[in-house]
Amino acid sequence: MSVKLDSTDRQIIELLQDNGRITNNELAKRIGLTTTPTLERVKRLEREGVIKGYTAWIDRKSIDKGLTVFCSIKLSVHQLGEMEEFSNHIGNLPEILACYNTTGEYDYLLHVVVRDTKEYEQFLRKKLTQVPGVERIYTSIVLSVIKEQSKIMVTENGNVIETEKNT
Repeated sequence: MSVKLDSTDRQIIELLQDNGRITNNELAKRIGLTTTPTLERVKRLEREGVIKGYTAWIDRKSIDKGLTVFCSIKLSVHQLGEMEEFSNHIGNLPEILACYNTTGEYDYLLHVVVRDTKEYEQFLRKKLTQVPGVERIYTSIVLSVIKEQSKIMVTENGNVIETEKNT
């Protein structure tokens, strides 16, 4: 389901993605509205699921979680029950930042963050290989990060575009 966004909504989204801690007064000032209609727009964007939440962007190395790994997972069985069981297990593993169900040779792509290769080995042996239904795991270790961001472009070449609402 699409959510219609006008240029002011897009400005709000851009500014909140740049700084989720911006005050309502500063946000209103930057978009040229008073505080009450600005707050109403933000609340509407939250209610409609365009804004899903607010978070802090953490430097992983500073908290001793400097190894990023992507794991491609192939399941042995592709029945709904087994896929749901896999999803439930994966959801309980804090080392996994994201899990994507994909097309192609592998069924899932996991974004894993751990301290080092030793910790990844333990995660792999004691947790990931123990998840029911996993047939094959292909590991890619990130050597360096070229680009990483959480900001999503809500305008394209200055043209208004629609964003998809997650259900």
